[in-house]
Amino acid sequence: MRIMDENSLQKLADYIKQYARENNGASPALAEIMDYMCMAKATAYRYLLELRNRGIVSYKGKKTLETPMQKKMKCNFKRIPILGMVICGTPDEQEEHVIGYLAIPEEWIDGECFLLKAYGDSMVDIGIDEGDLILVKKSENANHGDVIVALTDEGNTLKRLLWIDGKPVLHAENKTYEGEKLNFTPRELIIQGIALKVIKDIR
Repeated sequence: MRIMDENSLQKLADYIKQYARENNGASPALAEIMDYMCMAKATAYRYLLELRNRGIVSYKGKKTLETPMQKKMKCNFKRIPILGMVICGTPDEQEEHVIGYLAIPEEWIDGECFLLKAYGDSMVDIGIDEGDLILVKKSENANHGDVIVALTDEGNTLKRLLWIDGKPVLHAENKTYEGEKLNFTPRELIIQGIALKVIKDIR
């Protein structure tokens, strides 16, 4: 009986998981495993079978290699459009257009959603930095305290909505702001959506 090297088994399991993370849930081909592990085909095959027997991967031969994480990735993600930028600062006109798509966990999604890239520093105190992606639920209505994407008489913006004396106020979350930069009262306000989550830019 041939003895499996535990370090090599762990190295292979880690490689399969890392490969999936870097390749949108895909699995490496047997040839790629052979190259990475410096193994002959028969040896790589035996190690894959051992990982299967231990419940680490599902493997039934060609193109059937899969980890539990990959199964979850395939079943529970949804592609969401990225629609340009939204200003986190003084409102400014921006044209809405699809610049790409991103796979988002379905558990994050509430109704019809889209993504916008943040620009500016007015929401930094709640963790929204320039370059972050904001997951937004399409909605024409919002409650006091919601962080919203809105079209105002001066353009579009991302701010916290406050109702003061019956009037909407767009509040910036940046303690260095003052005056109208901190609390902006628009003459016109069209709510376009409610921010649900921030996806950080990890440059």
